[in-house]
Amino acid sequence: MKKITIMIMAVAGLLISACQKDFLNVKKIDANIPVDLLYSNYPYYQSAVYNAYSYLPDGLNRSMNMEAASDFAECTSVLDPSQVFNLGIWNQYSNPDDVWNNNFQGIRQANLVLKNKPMVSLQYKLDRIIGTDSTDYKNSVAWLNYSEGGMYFLKAFYYFELVKRYGGVPIMDTALDFSNPGGYEKMQRNTVDECIKYIVSLCDKAAKIVPVSSGNGYDQGLVLRGAVLALKSRALLYGASPLFKEAGSTATWEAAAAAANEVIALKVYSLENNYKTIFGASNVSSKEAIFYKRYGATNFFEFANYPIAFQGSNGNSLTPTQNYADEFEVVTRDGAGNPLSAEPFSWNNPTHRANPYANRDPRLDSTTYHNGSRFVGFATSTIETFTGGSSGLPKQNASKTGYYLAKYVNPAINLNNGGSGTTTAHAYMYFRYAEVLLNYAEAMFNAYGATGDPQGYGMTALQAINAVRSRSSVKMPPYTAGNLTTAAIQHERAVELGLEGHRFWDVRRYKKGVELFNAPVYRILITKNGNAFTYERVKLEDRVYQAKMDWYPIPQAEITRTGWKQNDGWGQ
Repeated sequence: MKKITIMIMAVAGLLISACQKDFLNVKKIDANIPVDLLYSNYPYYQSAVYNAYSYLPDGLNRSMNMEAASDFAECTSVLDPSQVFNLGIWNQYSNPDDVWNNNFQGIRQANLVLKNKPMVSLQYKLDRIIGTDSTDYKNSVAWLNYSEGGMYFLKAFYYFELVKRYGGVPIMDTALDFSNPGGYEKMQRNTVDECIKYIVSLCDKAAKIVPVSSGNGYDQGLVLRGAVLALKSRALLYGASPLFKEAGSTATWEAAAAAANEVIALKVYSLENNYKTIFGASNVSSKEAIFYKRYGATNFFEFANYPIAFQGSNGNSLTPTQNYADEFEVVTRDGAGNPLSAEPFSWNNPTHRANPYANRDPRLDSTTYHNGSRFVGFATSTIETFTGGSSGLPKQNASKTGYYLAKYVNPAINLNNGGSGTTTAHAYMYFRYAEVLLNYAEAMFNAYGATGDPQGYGMTALQAINAVRSRSSVKMPPYTAGNLTTAAIQHERAVELGLEGHRFWDVRRYKKGVELFNAPVYRILITKNGNAFTYERVKLEDRVYQAKMDWYPIPQAEITRTGWKQNDGWGQ
C-alpha cells in the first residue's frame, strides 16, 4: 500500500510540474482518483484547477481558422472545417465548430473545484514552517483563495463561448454530469438575457477575489483581474449589440462602457508602440497582454502558414482575402512621416489600383505578406505572389488569395527537414488592451456620442479610438467628432483585430451576416510584365450564409434528449 501511495504522489508531482510550465495546455487528469483524495490533497487540487483551464479554446488552431468562415480569410486546404461553413452545409447534425460538450465539460470541472475547495488541507504546509519563514504556507493560502475566483471566471468564459454561438443555454450552478442519462434532461434553456446577466455576475464575483498581478506563488498566466473585467466588457458589448438585443438581452451600451472602463481604470495595461510586438515570441511580456494561451516552443503555426516558397511549409495556410486588404486606408504623410489625411482604398481610383500596397495603413504589412513584402527571417527574401511567382499560383499549395498570414507568424523559424527545424515560443491573446479600448469606444459612442463622458471616466469614444490609431508604429490620422461613425468604429475593429478570431463574431452581432458573408470573396490577380506589375481584384468564390446562421443550431442529440425548442430556422 505504501508503494502505491508513493507512486500516486510521484505521478501527481509530475502533473504539477508539467502544469506549472504550461497549464493552459495540460492533459486531462485521471478521473479515477477518489474525490476525497483528489481535493483534500493540495497538489491534486492544483491539478484539478489546472485541468479546468485546459478547456479554454485553442486560439491558434481553432479561433483564428474560423476567420476563414468570414469574409476576411480563406484556408488553402479544401478539407479545412471552415469550408463547410462557406458552403452552407453545416447543421444541427454536423457542425465543425460544435463546442457544446467541451464547454459544458469545462463548466462541470469548474463547478467540481468550487464544490470541493473546502476539503483542501494545507496542514502539511503549516507543519513544514521552520522558524519564522511562513512564505510557502501564506502563498499556498493565497493561491487557494485565488483559485475560487479563477473558477468563476472560467465558468463565465465557457458560458460566453456557448451563448455567443447557441443563444440561451441551461445555467448549471452545480457539477452536473451532463454526459450521463439523468444529468440535465429536465432542465430548460435559460434566456439569452439570463445568460448574459449570469456571466456578468460570475465576473463580478471573480473580480473581487483574483489579484491584479501575479506573484507570491500565483502562477504567471493564471487569470488576473484585468482578464475578468475584459470578459465582462466583451460580454456586455455583445449583449448590447443588435443580434443580442433582438434575442431579448437587456444589456445596455452604458453598462458595456462602464465595464470597459473598469479595465482601463486598473492602469495596468497600455498599448504597445510596435504593433508587431503583440504577436511575437515575447508577447506574454507585452504591456498589452491581458490573458493568453501559451504554446511553448513550437513551429506548427509557421509550418502551416509560411509562404509556400520556403522549404518545409505545408501549404495548409490561413490566407487573408482581398476583402480584408481593402479595409486598410491609404494615407498621405508629410516629409517626416506624420499623417496628414487618410481615405478608403478604392479599386476605382487609378492611383490606388496601379500600386495597391503603397501608402497603406501600416497594419496591413504587419498582418499580411503580399507581393513585394520583405520576409526578414531565416531565409530573407521578397515574397512573390504574382502568377508564376515563387509563392504564387499555379504552384501547388500556393495561396488562393494572393496573400499570406503574418500575424503570429515568426519569420525566424527554419522549417527545413520537413518542419523539424527551429522552434519558438507562441502565445495566443484571448484579450488584449486594444480590444478593450475599442469595446469602450463602441459602447461610449452608442451611449453618449463621440465626445460625451457624463460619467467622468476621463476618456471619450473619440479619444479611445484615436489612441489605438496613434501608436507610433501605426500613426494613422485621428478621427474627428464629425467623422466618427458606427461604420468607422466597425472599420477600426476590422483592421486592428483582424484575423484574431473577432470578425466571425462581430459581423454576427452587428446582424450583417447576410450582407457580408453571403457576398463574394475576392482575391488579387497579379501579372508581371518585365519589371512591372498589373493588379486586378477578381472573385475567388461565392459563399452561402442565411439569417438563421446568426445563431448556431443546438446539437440535435441535445434536442432529442431534452425536447428543447431548436433555434429558429434549423427545424426541430
